[in-house]
Amino acid sequence: MVRSHRRLIISAVVAVVLVLALVILLIPAGVPVPLGGGIGVLIGFLLLLPHRRLLSELGLTRPEAAAILAAERERRSGVAALAPQVRAARAILRSRIYLALGLVLTVIFFVAGAYFVNNAGKTVDEDAPSNPWFGISFFAAIAALFLVPTFLWLARKHKTSADTFLSADGGQPA
Repeated sequence: MVRSHRRLIISAVVAVVLVLALVILLIPAGVPVPLGGGIGVLIGFLLLLPHRRLLSELGLTRPEAAAILAAERERRSGVAALAPQVRAARAILRSRIYLALGLVLTVIFFVAGAYFVNNAGKTVDEDAPSNPWFGISFFAAIAALFLVPTFLWLARKHKTSADTFLSADGGQPA
């Protein structure tokens, strides 16, 4: 199953690179890219077929397979052999890092969003130089909009795993 998962990841990365290269070549040539989203879904479906077949042969669900892969990843990296207190301390550190990143990106979201909204309706002279911060603020706000919930979710996930390690050990982090 580990080998199948590795092949799936490699195939997905190769497919994304090839599709991006194809799009980069077709757009300047003026060739329309029909059904871009549909083609992406089809490629994803085709990439998942061998992995899904293996899971059905083994009689596993996706969450069960993910748990097995996570346990194997921990075993291979040596993390599974660490004491629960050490694993809890690592999870707490990761939780704090993700929380800090989430909070910093929240501030960036509000600052960039406010800048974009304040400058979005302003009239600009035709010969005036363009304001690069206007575009940067738009993309920064959009990126932060997606990353903030992700980082906060990861912080909560690591905090929960730290609590699990501590409850299994019955102590406090080292």
